[in-house]
Amino acid sequence: MIPFLFRIVILVAVASAYAAYDLFNKRNVPDIFVYAVFILALAITFTYGIKTIAASLAVSGLIIAFGFLLYKKGVMGAGDFMEFATISMLIPIQPAPLLSQIPQFGLPFILSVLISTGYSAVIITTIYYLGKALLRGNLKISNVSKAKVRQGTFLFFAYVALLLVLSYLTGIRLAAVAIILTMGAASALAVAFEREINLQMVSYVYPSSLSREDMIATNLMQKSDLKYFTSESEHFGRLVTGKMLKETKHIKKKLPVYTSGIPLAFFALMGIAISVLFGNLLIYFII
Repeated sequence: MIPFLFRIVILVAVASAYAAYDLFNKRNVPDIFVYAVFILALAITFTYGIKTIAASLAVSGLIIAFGFLLYKKGVMGAGDFMEFATISMLIPIQPAPLLSQIPQFGLPFILSVLISTGYSAVIITTIYYLGKALLRGNLKISNVSKAKVRQGTFLFFAYVALLLVLSYLTGIRLAAVAIILTMGAASALAVAFEREINLQMVSYVYPSSLSREDMIATNLMQKSDLKYFTSESEHFGRLVTGKMLKETKHIKKKLPVYTSGIPLAFFALMGIAISVLFGNLLIYFII
């Protein structure tokens, strides 16, 4: 079996490369890189024991299948789910965390990564874009709908209720309290200021300037514009496809496109770091 430290080095290198491509190459991860590191991870998988090989292939297969569905719905890029499948094969089982003594029960490493990726995405995205809106003078409380404030408030107290239930049933670690409260606060702010946050991520461009796998902020479009584009393009949706590009290139209306959003690969790198250092965050709630 390939030494664990060597696999960690490969994992960090691959995840860092994904993040660098997304951040500095206009979110364009070369296909040759995606397939090369996937094949490398697949080859490493076959150095494990037979049970680990079967589990690794099964989990990565599920990730690809589910990720492809999300890709078709315009929720994530193809490179994103291929990255998670690669991560899963490089480190199939959650190792003992470096900064925690909590047992990990042989859970899939990718489960820890996905949980930590989601956690870091909510926290960092909310803080960064709300701060950006505030500095630009675009954050006006008077423009926030009361319905959104109510939804955000309800969500925060739902997290508090979860904290109280867990405390009553099993007791709870201080780390879990911090995780729940920070997640609850960030989620509540993200819901209340959803439009303000989204506006910091988009640029308005003509369809002729779009690229494949760009993400369109359909939630920020006027209903009339949305109706017009869907009438002009049979394949119009959140995810820009080759067919959509051909059908809309003649249109002289601008679209809101996510050009300034923090890429998922960055949060995946954060998720890997958290998982390696602290393990699966969910375990802090049950032990």
